[in-house]
Amino acid sequence: MKDLSLMIDDVKFNFRSGLMISKGDDILVECNPNIDFVILPGGRVKTLESTLEALKREIKEEMGIILKDEEVKFISIIENFFELDNKKYHELYFLYKLNVKDDKRFKKDMKNMDSKQSYYKWVNKNKLKEVNLLPEVLIETINSINISHFINKDL
Repeated sequence: MKDLSLMIDDVKFNFRSGLMISKGDDILVECNPNIDFVILPGGRVKTLESTLEALKREIKEEMGIILKDEEVKFISIIENFFELDNKKYHELYFLYKLNVKDDKRFKKDMKNMDSKQSYYKWVNKNKLKEVNLLPEVLIETINSINISHFINKDL
């Protein structure tokens, strides 16, 4: 199966699934020293794969963690339009949430097993703007108790 990521005209379309992992007031973010923003764990959905299946696969590939369906809760859809490295993107982003307390699966200094440079760190939810979590509308979903739909146009 292939990633649902393709060029249409001069725009790259991505279909992604992400996970907001919260531990008290902290959120787990993925960092890469070569970029000036952070993202939530997750990745692209493949053909014939649901967003939940994609999320579970990505977390297993990148973190070595097996998630159960009942652990995660769907919380948001983001229609994300942005430009990166002079390329326009149109992205559908399905967001899930996982609350952890003393879950030993999520260690302090975790490396992304699917990348040589990426790693994960806990960031206080009040400092997410400072670390430049993208897309920014993710910050609005942290305290939301309802399922939300956002359209983020940064073009």
